[in-house]
Amino acid sequence: NMDDVGSKPFLFKFDRAVQEFQQPKEIRSQLPKYMQIRLSLRGWKRLKKDFAPKPLPEVFWDDDEWISKCMQKDSQVDKPAINNFFVTNQWKFLLIGEKGTTMFFHKDGTAASSWQVQLVGKKRWTLCPNTESRYLDPHLDTYNPDYSRFPQFAKAQCGQVTVSPGELLYYPAYWWHHTLQLETPSISYTGALVGVEADRSDLGADRKPHTRFYADLQEKCAKCWRKGVKERQCEDISLKWAGAAPPPLRVVCDEYLPKCLQLWSEHAKALHGGAQKSEL
Repeated sequence: NMDDVGSKPFLFKFDRAVQEFQQPKEIRSQLPKYMQIRLSLRGWKRLKKDFAPKPLPEVFWDDDEWISKCMQKDSQVDKPAINNFFVTNQWKFLLIGEKGTTMFFHKDGTAASSWQVQLVGKKRWTLCPNTESRYLDPHLDTYNPDYSRFPQFAKAQCGQVTVSPGELLYYPAYWWHHTLQLETPSISYTGALVGVEADRSDLGADRKPHTRFYADLQEKCAKCWRKGVKERQCEDISLKWAGAAPPPLRVVCDEYLPKCLQLWSEHAKALHGGAQKSEL
């Protein structure tokens, strides 16, 4: 369970994770379990056949529409780079949980909007716009709020919804979210979208979510790669911890992301035009 911001996950390779989830050997606990499976490019290709037809085609512009166009080498799709983008940025997950499990209240670290499809069981969601951040705290339990500790939460404009099998939930970039599995099992998969949102006033000087997303990724890149320095400057923790994210590839940071940004910008402009609209 990841009900507290201080909780640390157990990291396993897939086969071991499934074994621990079904018949625990190392994790000796009677508490309900929650498993997040980070999907590689291969894993997503195996799952996405169940996601047809895609919803809202004018809005649901996912990476199938752009990533192979901006991540190419010698006119060939660079599959290792795409896979690195998927696993480094936690781009898609398969989520399996038991009743009562949750992920602590938080907002994502990159400005991509998100979708989640509920496959089995029901899941409760709390959603709060980024504009409400001054009233929010990751230690807050939105399903049983302690107003003596977090009195500002009473001022926040948030909402709650229960998602049932066959339904899809969408929320914009940087929105706070808090989930609670209502049944055993609860199974869903989730992904991210970029280049679909209109300009927003809550992002500071740069109102475009996709350019903020690009800046978020380049901030990650800067921790690993420096101009004029060949060697990577960050550790590859995936070699030490099974299931952890590897560092971004240099070719993704230096060559591919600028090309992807151009595609995101063109699509956002085509979708929303020059007019200022409320967020998607």
